[in-house]
Amino acid sequence: MHGLTHSLTIHRTMPLSAATLFRAWTHQWGAWFAEPGSVHMTAEVGAPFRFEVAQSFADGRATIRHPHYGRFVALERDALVSLTWVTGPAGTAGVETLLTVRFHDETAGTRVTLTHEGFATEEARDRHATVWPLVLAHQEEVLQSGRIPEVAGLALPNNRAALPRNRSIPSATVVPTRSYPDLDAAVAWLREVLGCRERLRVPGERVQLTVGSDPDGAGAIVVAAWDAALAPASGGRPPAILMVRVVDVDHAYARALALGSTGLTPPTDQPFGERQASVRDPAGHAWSLTQTIADVDPAEWGGELVV
Repeated sequence: MHGLTHSLTIHRTMPLSAATLFRAWTHQWGAWFAEPGSVHMTAEVGAPFRFEVAQSFADGRATIRHPHYGRFVALERDALVSLTWVTGPAGTAGVETLLTVRFHDETAGTRVTLTHEGFATEEARDRHATVWPLVLAHQEEVLQSGRIPEVAGLALPNNRAALPRNRSIPSATVVPTRSYPDLDAAVAWLREVLGCRERLRVPGERVQLTVGSDPDGAGAIVVAAWDAALAPASGGRPPAILMVRVVDVDHAYARALALGSTGLTPPTDQPFGERQASVRDPAGHAWSLTQTIADVDPAEWGGELVV
């Protein structure tokens, strides 16, 4: 983009939270901008993305699909999204431009500042200066209406690209945690009966095991040390919780509360590279929601990789 000086800046205050807008610009393009099935994107700095935008005509002409390409340059949770932006003749004409969206909390909601720079011509800049306000208005309408296809931010198995790798946790999307008074006895039982393999151990606290024939396991189980004096049994059984890996734990937690769940612990960053929260659903079941925010070596927080 060296030597390209044409740019634009647009401001809009939206009656939405910064977290909602950040999520829209990182995980929900198919809901408000791109053709849903065309989005190939992982919200990580340096990660490339591509999607298509469909242009329809009232006079019956065939729909035209416009490809968009780029990569994430900077991400600051609930504060900033910056990415490169390349489109065809009707857009940037193949020139790599830079799009940055900033979010600032205000009394009325969130002040959005969109800056698009690096246009080769004034004409290209002016086209985008006309279109971006319309796009932001449409985004606000969609987000307020709740017409978002994701279910509480859950990353389903066919969307594994949305789940970053973290050496400190299993790769499985759903991980049950069971409590035992004797960790070694529990591990031995799971190994002999279910064919589990020990993956990671936190001495005296918990053990991660994988299930399945591939090296990383098709599934996973966590066994945790249980002290009945500190955590009494419920219904005659030791405590148990189901952990689910999600794309956006803040969104999942907020949706859970909105749908009648009770918050047990709010979203909190953990030293092992996860941002986690826990809730109890309306039926009384406990759930742990976890979002990978970094790939952390278990040795950094007291874990020992076994495999």
